[in-house]
Amino acid sequence: MDGESMETYRNREEGSIGIGAMIVFIALILVAAVASTIIIKTAEELQQNAEQTSSDTRQQISGKVSIVDVIAATTGTDIIGTTNIATMDVIFRISSGSMGIYPPDLSYYVTCEISAALGLAVDSGDLEAKDLNTKVAITDSTELTAGTTYFGTVTLGLTDSDGSNAGAGDETLDGDDTDPGCASVATTGNDLNMRIVVEGGGETLTELKVDSVTLGTSMM
Repeated sequence: MDGESMETYRNREEGSIGIGAMIVFIALILVAAVASTIIIKTAEELQQNAEQTSSDTRQQISGKVSIVDVIAATTGTDIIGTTNIATMDVIFRISSGSMGIYPPDLSYYVTCEISAALGLAVDSGDLEAKDLNTKVAITDSTELTAGTTYFGTVTLGLTDSDGSNAGAGDETLDGDDTDPGCASVATTGNDLNMRIVVEGGGETLTELKVDSVTLGTSMM
């Protein structure tokens, strides 16, 4: 191979190497571009999720009520003649920073264990908000003020609501009883669990102890 041919061969070889290097370089740029797009998209999704979680957390923290006290309001008699608590007055305060809470947003859930045969019972309903001093119900369109104390009445359901066992010699809480409610076990020495829920906000749990069925007795 003469000198000219050698030079031509060398130029071709160097040109091939240069083209290969350029192809690798372009490929690296494309990979970096795709990777950066994925990273940016992932970062944006993480930011959106974090903002949504933060918003939900703020709503749950601010949209809550604090239970100040629960008092025995009225009493009744269960199927075996034992005095039980029929209704309770729940004194509650709208948590600081809470906004946009109206009376229809409040509801209550009272759970208890009736018996081995009937299992758990749940009494639920809307928690009416009343002015603590005037005892007048707050209208549905009136926003409940943060830091203000209100009260509402919780009604416990009867277990033997159809009266099928009354006077029939079967005065036990069993599978023959209907519509199990917590009034039958709201007797001295028993416990109930109550949950106050704010629609679109948070919830407050508390355990109630029936130390006495005397009216006005605190259950907390």
